[in-house]
Amino acid sequence: MPISDDDYNTARQMLVDAGSDSASKSHKKHGTRGGSPDSHGRSLLQEARDEFNMMNPVARVAGRAAVVEAARKMGIEEW
Repeated sequence: MPISDDDYNTARQMLVDAGSDSASKSHKKHGTRGGSPDSHGRSLLQEARDEFNMMNPVARVAGRAAVVEAARKMGIEEW
């Protein structure tokens, strides 16, 4: 199921704000017809999750929370 550009961009920004370098390097979506494939959202989440897992415990907890919120924003239940 496609993800709206607005939802993807909001989720991406949540991850950037939590400290994800991989999310900050990803491109914002704009003007894609019908939204973006959910595989793009899953990749964004997986990369950020892996990145946060390498951080110190405090950043890891905050990062995981951001990943969960980003997934919820994009409507992705399994990733």
